[in-house]
Amino acid sequence: MGKQVKFIGLGVVVVVILAILGGFKFFDRVENGNVGIRYAISGGVRDKALSQGIHFVGLDYVTQYPIKTQSIKQRVAVATSDGKKTDVKISYSYHVDPSKAVAIYKKFGSADIHAIETGWLAQKLQKASRESMAKFTLLEVVGTDSTKAQAGILKSFQQAAEPYGFVVEDLSFGTPSIDEQTQKSIDDIIKAGQDNKKAELEAKTKETQAKADADAKITAANAEAEANNKINASINDQTIAYMEAQARLKHGWVTVQTNDAMVDAKGN
Repeated sequence: MGKQVKFIGLGVVVVVILAILGGFKFFDRVENGNVGIRYAISGGVRDKALSQGIHFVGLDYVTQYPIKTQSIKQRVAVATSDGKKTDVKISYSYHVDPSKAVAIYKKFGSADIHAIETGWLAQKLQKASRESMAKFTLLEVVGTDSTKAQAGILKSFQQAAEPYGFVVEDLSFGTPSIDEQTQKSIDDIIKAGQDNKKAELEAKTKETQAKADADAKITAANAEAEANNKINASINDQTIAYMEAQARLKHGWVTVQTNDAMVDAKGN
């Protein structure tokens, strides 16, 4: 019995020494927002992933993958449909699908997530970018079709990554580098737009002024017509007689009574 106890004790000591010398940990902590995959020396990958927190893992090796959103920036070199070479900085967000974490480990082995990001994921993004950007000219990419090119990259990247357990959430890219000829074309487009805007404003100003002048004339005409209407409405027989009397007084007209009729004559 004593020999058996000594043997068990010796075994425990040996395991502890091996653990210390070999860097093994009986407990391992899965960080917040990660999932852990256990690899057993004797039996390969464990089928069940570890959630966040501290776990007893014995002599198993644990690799962690992020299930919370990760933001990655990468510069890619591409060529557009008009043969222009350019490079652009792309930013994207992704996370690991927890249900596929074990499959990821089986594909990539003990490679950590950083190695996967700078290796396999970077290659998939590069391929998606080349395929999408090749459908547009460089001028279109920096102008009217920028959002289309970006959407094409995102869709291709998602389709390439998702089957392997990487969920790409969103993607955006900065302004591509452009050559001198393309820059001149952009400057010409901007100038043409500015000239059109200036002409449009000038035409609108002239239209506004012309309308104001027309309104002023209509207002004046209406006022004159109203005044004439008032004058016409005020003229009657008494007004006419009064006006004739005033004229006679001013110009010296007198009325002469004859046998046949009353005749107006200028007095001496």
